[in-house]
Formats: sequence, C-alpha cells, structure tokens
Amino acid sequence: MKRKKTNWMRLFLLNILLSISLFPGMSFSQTSSQRTGVVTDATTKESLPGVSIMVKGTQRGTTTNLDGEFILPASENETLVFTYIGYKEKEITVRGQQKLVVQLEQSTQNLGEVVVTALGIERNTRTLPYATQQLAGGDLNEIRDNSSNLLSSLSGKVSGAVITTAATGPGAAARVILRGNRSISGNNTALIVVDGVPYDNTSYNQATGTTSSYGGSDGAANVNPDDVASINVLKGPSAAALYGSRAANGAIIITTKKGREGKFSIDYNGGVSIDQPNLLMKFQNNYGRGNGGVYSPTAGESWGEKAETYPNNVKDFFEIAPSFNNAVSTYGGTKELQGFASYTSNIVNGIVPGNRMDRNTANVRVNTNFFPKLTTDTKITFVNQKIKNRPRLGDAGTPLEAYIMPRDMKESELKEFETIDPTNGQPIRKYWTTSSIYDNPYWSTERTSVNEERNRVTALGSAKYQLTDWLSVMGRISYDRYNDKTDGSFYSGTVSLGDVKAGGKYYETNTSYWERNLEGLISGNNTLSSSFKINYNVGASSLKRVFSSVQSMANGLTIPNKFSLSSATTPAFENVLGYERQLNSIFGNLQVGFNEYLYLDLSARNDWSSTLPAPHSYFYPSAGVSAIFSEFINLPAWVSFGKIRTTYTEVGNDADPYLLNQRYNFALGAGQGFISRDGNKSIPNLKPEKTRSYELGLELKFIENRLGIDATLYKSNTINQLLYVGLPMASGFNRQYINAGDIENKGLEVMLTGRIIQSDKFSWSSSVSFSTNSNHVIELAPNTTQVNITDNTKYATVIVKEGGSYGDLYGYKWKTDANSGKYIVDARGLPVVESNQKLGNFNPDFQLGWNNQLSYKNFSLAFQIDGRIGGEMVSGTDAYLSYFGLTESSEKFREGGLILDAVTADGAANTKAITAQQLWTTVSQNGRDAWGEFFTYSMTNFRLREASVSYNFDIKNSFVKQAQLSLLGRNLFFFYRGKAKLNIPGIDERTIPVDPEAALGAGNYQGVELGLPPAVRSFGLNVKLTF
Repeated sequence: MKRKKTNWMRLFLLNILLSISLFPGMSFSQTSSQRTGVVTDATTKESLPGVSIMVKGTQRGTTTNLDGEFILPASENETLVFTYIGYKEKEITVRGQQKLVVQLEQSTQNLGEVVVTALGIERNTRTLPYATQQLAGGDLNEIRDNSSNLLSSLSGKVSGAVITTAATGPGAAARVILRGNRSISGNNTALIVVDGVPYDNTSYNQATGTTSSYGGSDGAANVNPDDVASINVLKGPSAAALYGSRAANGAIIITTKKGREGKFSIDYNGGVSIDQPNLLMKFQNNYGRGNGGVYSPTAGESWGEKAETYPNNVKDFFEIAPSFNNAVSTYGGTKELQGFASYTSNIVNGIVPGNRMDRNTANVRVNTNFFPKLTTDTKITFVNQKIKNRPRLGDAGTPLEAYIMPRDMKESELKEFETIDPTNGQPIRKYWTTSSIYDNPYWSTERTSVNEERNRVTALGSAKYQLTDWLSVMGRISYDRYNDKTDGSFYSGTVSLGDVKAGGKYYETNTSYWERNLEGLISGNNTLSSSFKINYNVGASSLKRVFSSVQSMANGLTIPNKFSLSSATTPAFENVLGYERQLNSIFGNLQVGFNEYLYLDLSARNDWSSTLPAPHSYFYPSAGVSAIFSEFINLPAWVSFGKIRTTYTEVGNDADPYLLNQRYNFALGAGQGFISRDGNKSIPNLKPEKTRSYELGLELKFIENRLGIDATLYKSNTINQLLYVGLPMASGFNRQYINAGDIENKGLEVMLTGRIIQSDKFSWSSSVSFSTNSNHVIELAPNTTQVNITDNTKYATVIVKEGGSYGDLYGYKWKTDANSGKYIVDARGLPVVESNQKLGNFNPDFQLGWNNQLSYKNFSLAFQIDGRIGGEMVSGTDAYLSYFGLTESSEKFREGGLILDAVTADGAANTKAITAQQLWTTVSQNGRDAWGEFFTYSMTNFRLREASVSYNFDIKNSFVKQAQLSLLGRNLFFFYRGKAKLNIPGIDERTIPVDPEAALGAGNYQGVELGLPPAVRSFGLNVKLTF
C-alpha cells in the first residue's frame, strides 16, 4: 500500500511540473509604466474581484481578477479611480508607486452584493424581494465529493436545501430539493442554469424500488467545478419565475469564469485524494456458517457454532481508491478582446473494485467589445465522461453480495469465484452455497459490467447592443447536445440478474438528446425623478428539445461470452423511446425604486407548451415588495442595515410529452410484430401543474455589517398534480391520468453570518444556517385518498396520503394490545404484526449547518459541521444481515433464553423463550420481505463534513505569482447517527448501519435502502498556482 501511495504522489507532482513546462516562453516582466496592485475590503481584508479601475480622464481601464489583483499602465501623475458596487468610490494618484494596495470601504447607501438572477440578469441583493444565497467557485473546487457531482458539494452550505446523492459511485446523480417536495409524479429537483441558459439535468435509470439497478448520471455531473466562478441559489418559485415551468422547484444559477483585461495569466489547480470506506455496519465476529448453532460447510447463513472469524473480510473487499484532479486555465486580453480557456482532467476511482470515472473537459470563452456599444460573449464546452463498471445496488447488488458472506470466510476463499470449463476454456461461476439468487461479489465485479460514456457539447453565443445610455437589447442562442452509450456484459452462469440466458447477455443503449434555445431580451433603466427609478426587462424565447433512445439486446449468445450483438441467438430491440417538444415564451419584469429604499417588483410570463392541449397556453405572475427601513427609520447606531421583503408568485410546470392522445406499444414477434394499446388511459384535458408561493423575509446587519441575519418564512401550494388512478378491468385500461391534488409546503430559513474576529494577522468568519419545512397533503382526488410514489412495496411503501405528508413510509408494524399497550406475540413467543401502518417519513424536520473560515498570517483553516434532525429510513441492508445472522445484534441469545416483554392475543403475559435466530429470521422474512418497523431508523445525524488547512506562500521576483498548498478532508466522522425507532425488549440499542443521507437513486423514491456501499471518507492534497 505504501508503494501505491508513493506512486500516486509522484504522479501528482509530475502533473504540476508538466503544467508549468507547458508555457516555457511566457514572459512575466513588467515595463516601468505598468502598475500592479491588489484591492481588498477595508474591513474584512478580503480581496475583491471585479473592481472597475479607470485612469481618470482616459478610456484606459481594467478590472481586478478573482484574487483582487490588477495590472494597468499609468504614468507618474495620473489618477486611478476605483469603483465597485456596494463600496465607496476611491481615487489614488500614482506618484511613482509600482504596486498599490487599495482598500475600499463599504457604502451603506449601496450595501449589497451583485448576484446573477434569472436570465443571467445581474442585480444588487439590496433590491431583491426574495431570498438567494451565493457561493464562490472556490468553495466547491477544492474539497470534492467522491461522486464528482457539483451539486453534492452544496450539502450543508445552502439553507433549506435537502441534497441526496445516489450511492452509485463516481458520476452519480444528485437530488436537490429546495423548500420541500411538490410534485407526486413529476420532477422535484431544482433547475440548473449555466451562464443564463437552462442546462439539461435529467437523471436516467434512477431506482424506483429495491430491485437491483445500476442508476445513471445526471447533467450536473458534467459541470466542471474548476470552471465555476460563482453559484447563486434561487430558493423559491418567486426567484425563478422568469424561467417558467422548468423552475417551479427553484433554480441553481451557475456563472462560469471568463477572461479579463490584462496580461494573460495561467492558473493550475491540482489535487490527489484517497477515498476509503468510512462507515461499515457492525458485524458479529464469533459465529461462522451453519444453522441452529450447528456448522454446515454449504450454509449461506452464519447461525452456526463458534468459529474462527475474519472481522475485516467485508471491509477488505472494498478498495482504498485514489482520485486525481488537474485543471489548467489561462485568461487575459485587451479592453476590446478577453479570453478564457481551460482543460480539466478528473480521474475518480470508486471503492467497489473496478469502478472508475474519467472526465475530460475543455472550455473556451471569448468576450469582445470592438465597437463602443456592442459586446459579445461566446463559449463552447466539450465534456467526455466515461464510467467503468458502475456498481449494481439493491437486491442481489454487489455490495450486498459482499455483506452476506459468512463471518468465517477468509479472503482467499472469497476470491475463488470461478473455475474454468476444460472443454471451452470459459469461466464457470463458483459460489459457496447452491444459491440461485446471489453471485460471489468478485464474480460481479470481474464477470459482469455496465459501462457508460457521454460526449456533451454546450455552445453559447450572445450579443448585447447599448441603444442608449438607458436601453439595451440582447440576443442569445444556446445549443446543448449529448450522446450516451451504455453497454452491459454478463457472463454465462450469472444468476444475480435473474434473466441471463445460456452463453451470456449483452446489450447496448444509445441515447441522444439536444436542445436549442433562442432568446431576445430588452433591458432598460430610467430615472423618472429625483425619487423614482425604474428597471425593466422584456423578452421572448423559443426552446426545442429532442430525445431518442434505442436499446439493442442480445440475451443468449451463440459463442459463449462473446459480447457482441452479432452473437445474439435472438436479437431484440427493446425500449425504443423518443420525443420532441417545444416551449415558446414571453416574459417581463419591472422594478420601481423609490428613494433607493423602497422597491416594487412585478414579473409575468406566458408559456405555450406542445405537451398541453390547445391553445397550449398558461400564464403566471409574480409581485414583490422590499423596503430598506434602515434608510427612513432612526435605528440604534449598532444596526447597520435593515430590510423587509415579501413576494407572491404563481409558476407552472408542464407535463411530459404524449399524454394527450392514446399511446400504443410495439413488440417484436411473428411476421411484422405486434401493436398493443398502452394500459394507461390518456388525458386529453391535461392542465399544467401550478404552484402558488408566498414569501416574507427580514435582513439585518449589525456593528458595521460584521454580523448579519437573513430570515425567510414561506408557504407554497402545488395544485393540478398529475396522478395515476386505477380503473376497473371492464374499462380496458389499468389506470388513467388525472389532474388533481393540493400539496402544501411551509417553512422557515435562517442564515446567521459574522466576522467574529478581524485584525491584521488573524480573522475568523462564521455562518450558521437553520431550516425547517413542513409538508401537508391537503387533498388528492375524488374517491382517491392515497397514491404511491412508486409500485415498490418491499420493506415499506412510499406514499402520498390525504392528511399526511409527502414521503410517508407505510409497512408492517409490531401489533400492540389495546388494553395494556404491550406488544403481541404468537404461541411461539414471536412478534405478531399488522400491515399498512405508518413507519415514518423520509424528510428531515430540521437542518443545521455551521461553516467557519479562520486565517492567521499565511495560514487558513476552514471546516464545516452540519446535520439533520428527524426523518426515517427503512434499512433493507439491516434486514438482510439480520436474516443471515451477521449483525452485532444477532450475537446475543444464540442459545435461547430471550423472552420478549409482550402478551399473547388473549392478553396473557408471554413466557415463551426464543433464540436470536428465531427472532431475526422471523422479522426479516428471508431478508427480502422484512417487516419494516423492525428495521426503521432515525436519519438524525451530525458530521464533520469538510475540513481544510492551507498555506499561501510569499513569492517575490518569480514567474510564479501565487502558490497555495492545502490539506483536505471530507466526511471525516460522525458526531451522532440515528437509532432504531423500535426498541426490541432484551436487544441492545441499534445504530443506523448506513449513511443516513445515502440513497439508491436520485428520484422521488427515497426512504428505503438496500445494499448501499459504505460511505466514503476522503483525505487529499491540493495545490493552486498562478503564473
């Protein structure tokens, strides 16, 4: 292992040297007229990017880079003018200074930072009537999640966001829920917008139950964190109203880096990290294979006699996985032309053997201002992402196959997963029992594989013309296209999939998606009088989306294990899918400002969607008011700023394509095949789902803005839900779609910020976030009081029920006696259960986050602690391990003597003694059909999610301008994990055996897990260089 780590470090250092050597001819010398400097906040001492610097009386100027630095030619007696929104203007005469250190003071009148909101419009937070939260790109590109999904890095950083990442290894999809779940059958994840244009974030093949599945990536997994300048989270429908139906769940606005005026610079950001299994359930380590305390060499269970066990046999199956991230970018230009180009390589290995992601991203962006009133912005990004050997999760998944190995199985025996057929030289599956359900986990990693490759091109072009000082017009076109290829290979003899035929199984799925967006926007601002100012935007857009997918199947190969479609005994073309949809829109917003402290915001949008019946139209408005009361009310001197805001919004969410007319299915068969009518009845009178949202917020800053609080109350109701309702057989259909339902979300979000200590040498900044959301299903439909999120009923059913909450979990519960309140057992002394009982809800009651940044001289320390309180999860993994006699809880009472404190059906006290095997095999029901309450856990947890220590080197007279070295850690440890909701009499308290935030997929099916891999702890080293 030590040699492997040495090799990884050598590779990392080699990457740095190579990146430096790429530019041997670059000159970093400065002429005598070149002035350099850095601009910082006078209070916080933090660098200020984007500060405008002009030579007074000339057209020469520049802006500071991301580190607050600038380079500008100026003579001895010229004066530099520094301006930045939210700060007082400052003038400095050069007088022979070659390097200037400039400190800008915040202006109370202009207090607020500029954020990018809907349609890429920049607005000052001071004037916004809704809640937003902005993060810098640097917060996301150092400490990375093992999934390599940008959204996963937001966990604990965004107040009110519930982030769940599928446990499918590198390239996994992530689910981001802002202010609660709204849609029963539709998408609940926030919209992603990159540089003002919506970015397709579809997550394919997400788990809808506990049956084995491989999952798939989403669009966010293609976003390169190293290209991100900032992220602004628009939490409610109010903030995202201008994006229309795609933003009903809020929006995540990503702004990427671009060039700046000045000499070209080169940035390098590289890191190596080691990911290791962090959280593994506790096993019993005294008993080996067998049943009833008797050894049996062919038994799959570990209910045998005491034996020599191997405590680390499961842990040793999972690997310690290295990851490498290397990014090089260059940027600079003149006043008329600025450019930015980058290349990033991400190599991320998973802890399941053979699992790996390779992602390569190339990005070029050019901004021009050749003509005084015309500016252009063009960008093209190419992503190639390959995922090898994606792990299979769920029932008979690869991690579960490892978990259920007997405790007395040593590594050498486990690795004997095959023999060789002497007649043809092909491998023959070998398993330690006669099971026809499970494979050896090494057979699954070595003889089965599912691989993905995505090629994605995103292009953006915009031109803005300043018609007058107060009016501009912009045109924008974007094109996003990706092609996916997924192939699956399964050797002959594989049983874990349940359908692999003789010779083996092979399939290819080819998917193509593209969207084109055309947009025009007119923007203006006018001063009507000394008191009134207006800002407005009016625009139109046309969005076209086209999708197609074809799966070619070869199940049964003429030449064993020759994985090719040409080897199919019976070729099949399955899952032929496709759609084409159009969305045309007009929109506008108006802001009226009075004396720069009172603002009225009005927005409106009308969409015409091809997925809706004629006239295909739906309209939704938004109105908001914000008042900066600290400007007109005399407040104590220690109150620096005060603002109150409120909004009302309606936003729609159109439906999937092809629901208006009856659909028909085609299947291969004799002759030209067969056509059959789809079992779902169409809905010709389909209406768009609508959300009505209210928001009330308060912002306060104290002690010269060193302390701040931002609190938001909200309430939303989503109506016209698209529901499935069962139909009688006589109708000829299984079910039909209807519009009905009303789901309400209401909650509170609070963000506290503070610069606790601020001195020349030491500083400490901290922020605390708190959020809570309450969900209530007000109504569904006539004669329908309950619908299931999916059809899965294993362990628990995830339902939506009138009077309940979205995400309620229902299943089997231990029955209690009505008179005594005690549990009921049968004549054998074993639990009696009743079905369709509420077990919990997968949504948290509260969320907390605490982020800290400390610096002393050149050292800096950052750490994040966060947690969630409440919510329940049913653990199928725990049920399986209990059935096989593997859990720590199964160790007691092996010889019997357990008398449950319960009563029989007639109310008499229980006196029957049982063994641990009797208890756990009964309640686990073979592991697959367990009684849910016995394996339901609280999802409450608190963890040290991130920590980093960095050192910034003082570099003088070198072509290296800046250098930073950081030691990083993620998911370091838990302070607390939730306990079992059911305390079984005589059994010790049990702790949730998996990461409470892990999931089988990133879809609406949550709250039930089975066969998840261990959570990952990461340690890393990161280097940032600027040349």
